[in-house]
Amino acid sequence: MADIRTPDAISSVPLGDVLERITDGIFALDADWRIVYINSRARELLDARDRRLLGERYLDAFPKARDASFAREYRAAMDDQHPRAFVEHSRTVDRWFEVQVYPSANGLSIYFRDITDRIEAERELAERSQQQHALIEFGRTALGRIGTNRLMGDALELLLTYLDLPYAEIYLYDPTSKRYRFGEVAGLGDEVAPHEAPPLSGDAVDDLVAGHFILSEDVRADERFTDRATLIRLGIESAYCLPVGTAETPLALVTLYGSRDAVANASRRRFADGVATTLGEALRAKNARQRNREILESINDAFVACDAELHITYVNERMAQFWQRPADQLIGMSLEAFARRAEDADVIASYRAAIVSGKSSAFETFMVDRQRWFETRVYPFAGGVAGYVRDITRRKSAELQIRELNVELERRVRERTHQLELANADLESFSYSVSHDLRAPLRAIDGFSQALEEDYAATLDGEGLRFLRRVRSAARRMSELIDALLDLARIARRPMSFVPVDLSKVAQGVVEDLRREDATRDVRAFVQDGLHAYGEPALIRACLDNLIGNAWKFTRDVPAAEIHVGSDAPGAFFVRDNGAGFDMAYANKLFGAFQRLHAPEEFEGTGVGLATVAKIVQRHGGGISGEGSVGQGATFTFTLPMEAPQRQ
Repeated sequence: MADIRTPDAISSVPLGDVLERITDGIFALDADWRIVYINSRARELLDARDRRLLGERYLDAFPKARDASFAREYRAAMDDQHPRAFVEHSRTVDRWFEVQVYPSANGLSIYFRDITDRIEAERELAERSQQQHALIEFGRTALGRIGTNRLMGDALELLLTYLDLPYAEIYLYDPTSKRYRFGEVAGLGDEVAPHEAPPLSGDAVDDLVAGHFILSEDVRADERFTDRATLIRLGIESAYCLPVGTAETPLALVTLYGSRDAVANASRRRFADGVATTLGEALRAKNARQRNREILESINDAFVACDAELHITYVNERMAQFWQRPADQLIGMSLEAFARRAEDADVIASYRAAIVSGKSSAFETFMVDRQRWFETRVYPFAGGVAGYVRDITRRKSAELQIRELNVELERRVRERTHQLELANADLESFSYSVSHDLRAPLRAIDGFSQALEEDYAATLDGEGLRFLRRVRSAARRMSELIDALLDLARIARRPMSFVPVDLSKVAQGVVEDLRREDATRDVRAFVQDGLHAYGEPALIRACLDNLIGNAWKFTRDVPAAEIHVGSDAPGAFFVRDNGAGFDMAYANKLFGAFQRLHAPEEFEGTGVGLATVAKIVQRHGGGISGEGSVGQGATFTFTLPMEAPQRQ
């Protein structure tokens, strides 16, 4: 830009051409403030393209500048002959100008440019900053423990103040009726009677409940608004209705009324959205606190919440009754005010420890003055600590009774154990007597029968010899029964130890022993690899001896005898054969002592083998079952533990 400081310099035509091409507005005044030059850009900025202006006095041409900074600054520059620079709003054209004034003895040269956009941007930035600060302060207040009416009032005051609105309303959502109900109104004094529900059509309300906002730039023609007459009377042009909450959880409705510029402005609507969001968070927090309060009031435990200094912030009715004071009088009191006894100091220390460590704790105390036991659970939370107190007197009494019963039970167990030890000793003595006293006559019967058979065979006929042999066979069978009974008794008394047992190896050993004892038989025996369990090795060997031995015996008349030993599931084992089988109608007799399903003449045995197997399996904590069909073989399935049982 050329530095033109006197009106005389403007008369140069080449310089005038230059000044016409620049983007700043330029005009010059003589000493009498008459306009002696003005370029096209100045005419454009001052909306004076069609006016003559040259030769007119400045304040006559632009009278609105008389009381503004323009006239004052021009006069000061003329008086002291010092340049001036300033920013001012022109009421002539409603624009902001940045102005530079250069004086001389002959007048003034004035340069100015339009900075309206910059000023508006700065103003909008400042306005946003103010709004943001106000919104933050509102959030701090709203999320505190203030009442709903104050919350709504603060929100409306904020909206009217920063959005330059004449009127606004808030309606609260009623989940029972699923409609909005009047909450709070602000603006226009008594000129508007509050509505019980939003003055909107049903479809419009449904849209709002579903989470959709309504922006009406002309409420006079918008049929969604059912009270347009009142809005027209009040000069309301536009409305903005924004729901608070979500479609799943509606909370409230904020309705703003005002001019089209105020309501439809995107920046201002964003501020309104921010207020609504904060309002929603505050309402959600209040609802959550209300639900928590209802829960805490409904529980049987006494509840207290304190801040980090152990000042009470909340108590439920149970705790108020416990301390025998109204709940509202307890708020703000120090928890230490209730420490009257030595044990109370430990309770206070537990609350403080929870705050410091951030860990919960539980303890029991006996209140001598009330003769009651109480359990306290302390839980730290952000900014404080909570305690639950429960009367456990009945439980403690029950525990005392249980302890007394346990002492009595232990005494009885000791007595019964002693009695059992005596009974076992008697049983051992009886077993010895059976083994010794019964075997002696049996040996005598068998011995004399053998001598009679050997010495007097010539004098006895065939029938007598047959009878004599039957006597000897019965004596031997009686001896076998005595051995089986003693074995069964020993199994019931044998001490148990649970160690890993390789069932595959044990079963293979049993099969090899049977092959050596009966080398004439050709039996196909299949033993699955990897069969393992936990138990007493000797007893498991006896179990497989009996089961595989039975399978060997009952396949005696089968040309292609087969025996299978395996497992269908972890801990479940089987011994299967294709021998004589049995009738399932008599399966209930399988595991009883001396219960036989075949005649002794058909298959020898004592009838105690399966009873012994059942006793062994039961002592291991398992079970046994049998399935069979006459002439189609039998399968015996039993279970054993896959790990050592825990000692009690």
